[in-house]
Amino acid sequence: MKPRKYSRILLLVAVIASLFLSSCQPQSTTVRSASQPGTELRVGITANAPPFAFKQAGTITGLEPAFAALLGEYLGKKVTLVEVPWEKQFDFLNSGKTDIIMSGMTITRQRLMSVNFSKPYMRSGQIMLVHAKDRQLFARGIESLMNKNYRIGTVTGTASDLFISATINGANEIPFKEPQEAVNALIAHDIDTFVYDAPVVCYYAASHQQQKLLPVMVMGTEEYLGWAVRKNDTELLARLNQFVDHIDGQGTLRQEIDYWIPYFNR
Repeated sequence: MKPRKYSRILLLVAVIASLFLSSCQPQSTTVRSASQPGTELRVGITANAPPFAFKQAGTITGLEPAFAALLGEYLGKKVTLVEVPWEKQFDFLNSGKTDIIMSGMTITRQRLMSVNFSKPYMRSGQIMLVHAKDRQLFARGIESLMNKNYRIGTVTGTASDLFISATINGANEIPFKEPQEAVNALIAHDIDTFVYDAPVVCYYAASHQQQKLLPVMVMGTEEYLGWAVRKNDTELLARLNQFVDHIDGQGTLRQEIDYWIPYFNR
């Protein structure tokens, strides 16, 4: 351990340097790392996508809050869930309002330009939710939509939205703000299919058995989900990757996925 006097000198130098830099760059903002001792972990979460995150009796619950609680224990941090609209997640993270995004986010090249992702904790892909009576029409998965005029429900700004726009020329795409809105539209026959992440589609199929909805388990893409941190927060990123290895090695990762998404194979 360094002598107390030496530590005070270092602290004084750091304060002077900080004041000098702030006077030279008045518009800059210093964002602290969530891995620093004594800080809370502010988790950006969009609570409208079960089973990843949703509200139950006014409380945010789901797979991501469960992982956030485990991460807080692992880091020795107090976890605070910060509700963020999906389209504002990167703004909140990079402006320092949150420390990490844990919201069922797919790792993409475009997103990697703005943030860093942990190593993947789940394999996913785009699949279809359809009425059971229509399962034969869509038996080939996304390929069944080619050169057709099916009304395809997606969620704005998500991987499903980008995938359908890029894959199907002239797609009759109907975007929704939230997955439940798209599922309601499917039940009402306002759309013919809902394309979204496999875990979410499986969840809605299981929770709407009376409406006889079925997932078409033909993956249109191969995707991986991860947790996002700021580009300069390399320390938290390293701890995140250690955390993924830790819960995977213990079997906790699979247990949580099986609990929140029954019958879904990671």
